[in-house]
Amino acid sequence: MTVTRYPIAAIQMTSGKEPDDNLRQAGALLTEARKKGACLAVLPENFAAYGGDYRALGERHDELVSWLCGQARSLDMAIIGGSLPALQRPDGQPVPSPLVRTCSIAVSAAGEPLARYDKLHLFDADVQDAQGRYRESDFFEPGQEVVMTSVGDLQVGMAICYDLRFPALAQRLVAAGAQLLVYPSAFTAVTGAAHWQLLLRATAVQTGCYVLGANQCGQHGPRRATYGHSMLVDPWGRVVDSLGDSPGALVTELDLATMNELRQRMPVQQHQRFRIEGPYDT
Repeated sequence: MTVTRYPIAAIQMTSGKEPDDNLRQAGALLTEARKKGACLAVLPENFAAYGGDYRALGERHDELVSWLCGQARSLDMAIIGGSLPALQRPDGQPVPSPLVRTCSIAVSAAGEPLARYDKLHLFDADVQDAQGRYRESDFFEPGQEVVMTSVGDLQVGMAICYDLRFPALAQRLVAAGAQLLVYPSAFTAVTGAAHWQLLLRATAVQTGCYVLGANQCGQHGPRRATYGHSMLVDPWGRVVDSLGDSPGALVTELDLATMNELRQRMPVQQHQRFRIEGPYDT
C-alpha cells in the first residue's frame, strides 16, 4: 500500500558557539520528535554552532556527520542536518581559506548519508537590528548545485535559509519532482517577523509543495537574535502547525493525497511557460 501521510518534525533551537552544548540540545529534541512519531526531522541552520570559528568547526565535519548518522540509526528516523561547515567541496577540492562551504546533510533512518546540499545564496544584507550588518560571503563560499533527495518514498528538495527568498530555486526543485521543500534557517528576529511566514506560504502556493521551515530562535549573543516560529505549510498556503519563539520539536503531518488532489485541480506547474536551466545561466 502506498504511504501518503508522513509525520515530520522541525527542530527549533537556540544554538550558541559551543558545539558540544548544541549537540546535547539537538539530541534531546530529536529524541522528543521520535517519541512523538516523526519519521523525518529537520534541524535548523548552524545547529552545531552559531557563530565562532567556522574553519575550526569544519575540521570536525566528518565527526559531525557521523553524529547525525548515529542519531538517525539509534532513533530509526531520517534526519536533515540543517547546516554544517565543510572544508571541502562535494568533489573533494579544498575550499580556499578563510572560507568554508555551509552544507545540509540528509541521512536515512538506517544512518546512511543520502545527500549533501551546499547553500547557494549567501545572506549579505543590512538589517535594522543590533547586529546591523550581515556578510555571509566573508565566511562562506556559495554552492553550485541544486539537490533533491529521496527520504523513503518522499521526494525532498533541499535548501537553506536565505534560499527561501529565491523562487527560481524552489521552481527547479518542484520541476525535479519535489513534494516537500525544507528550509533549515536562522532567520533574524527582524526579517523573520516581516517575511518568514509570508515567504513559506508563498513558496508553498507557487510550487504546490509542502514547505517546512526549521528555524533558530531566541538570543544567541548580545547582538544576534533569531525569530523561531518553525512551521509546516501545506500546498494551499495554510499553516498546518507552528511553534512560538522557544526551542522545541514541532511534529506534524503532511498528506500527499491532499497535495496530489490540489495539483490536479490547479496544475500550476503544467502552466509554467518559463524554463529555468541552472543556477548561473548566462
